[in-house]
Amino acid sequence: MQKRIIISGGGIAGLTAALFLHKQGHEVTILDRAQAFTNAGYLLSLKNFGVRIMEELNLVGPLRQAATPSDFMDFVDGQGNRIRRISYQKMGEGMEPSITLTRGDLHRQIHEAVKDQVQIRMNSCIDFVEQDAHQVKITLTTKETLEADVLIISEGLRSTTREKCFEDSQLEDFNVFYVGGRLKKNHSYQVGSFKTYIDVHKMLSIYPIRTDELAIQCYIYQTEEVSSLRQHAGPLLQQTFQNYSAEVRELMAELLASGLVFADKMGMVHAPNLVQGRILLLGDAGYCPTALSGMGASLSIYGAKALAHFMAESPQDLPRALSNYNAVMQPIARKFQTNARNNAASFLPQNEPNLQAFAAAFRNASESEAHRRLTDQIILTPDQLNFVR
Repeated sequence: MQKRIIISGGGIAGLTAALFLHKQGHEVTILDRAQAFTNAGYLLSLKNFGVRIMEELNLVGPLRQAATPSDFMDFVDGQGNRIRRISYQKMGEGMEPSITLTRGDLHRQIHEAVKDQVQIRMNSCIDFVEQDAHQVKITLTTKETLEADVLIISEGLRSTTREKCFEDSQLEDFNVFYVGGRLKKNHSYQVGSFKTYIDVHKMLSIYPIRTDELAIQCYIYQTEEVSSLRQHAGPLLQQTFQNYSAEVRELMAELLASGLVFADKMGMVHAPNLVQGRILLLGDAGYCPTALSGMGASLSIYGAKALAHFMAESPQDLPRALSNYNAVMQPIARKFQTNARNNAASFLPQNEPNLQAFAAAFRNASESEAHRRLTDQIILTPDQLNFVR
């Protein structure tokens, strides 16, 4: 049965869900508060199950064309001394290949696939929501009202509609300030050979993604409010990396001066239930695992596919479909949020002894142990891959 579905939030989760649900014959409308979509964001690795889902949407070809090579990752200390080199080819042996690309490129390809299939309304923000047993009534900030059979909230980490509709949800401050950017410049780095500096209370990754472009990602332990951190992001970055090499300091200055920069404070969303009647949370709005999980975009795509799977499985029973979606997503969200905490302890050490202990353990681990440490946490079980409750 065709349903009227409104998706609030046109990020990766929302667009992916829209594409799947449109293919099922539903009437889909996307609302987004932005004036226009941008290319801002971070470099990400679309994991093998995410690639498989994108294949269902015939998007793997375009995504591979937009991908950047990923050959090696050198983990180094603050002075640039190598802790460990990881070969992505060796680490991925026996696994389906991932795709490394920027968040902006992933979003653009999904948007291109869906933009002519569903209605996308920019500069549209929800003010008030009410529902009964039959429908959801949505009032926009313009006072326009919309009606739908289902409302999907996919507004991201700082969703305002989640706060209105899911009062028992919590946004946990992860106390990590993230700054990511893309810097257009000719450089001497080898494309596909990445470097990550691990230091007390900070981590810096440099990704040569093209011969004339670098992606740079910084993670800094900070307890201040995000609004204050954003206002002082420039001085904070310069101060944080002031004792690094002249090369790193120069990159920071160039990024701040001319790069496409995204800054936010990391957080985790905890929702005891992802569903309230005909309203549900999708992607970071419902179960943000942070970028430190390595699963942000992939988990959003998986959630969109899971929702579409259960709606197709129970087309006449919406409550059952949404309940099954919630049941599958909750343990997966907990798993990847736990992984993020563990990664933060290792890759953002709180003191010098912890840094030295991690560096020694990672440096001295066998190749198989090092690979297992990095890959075990990004694997779904066969039941999860097949949406078995």
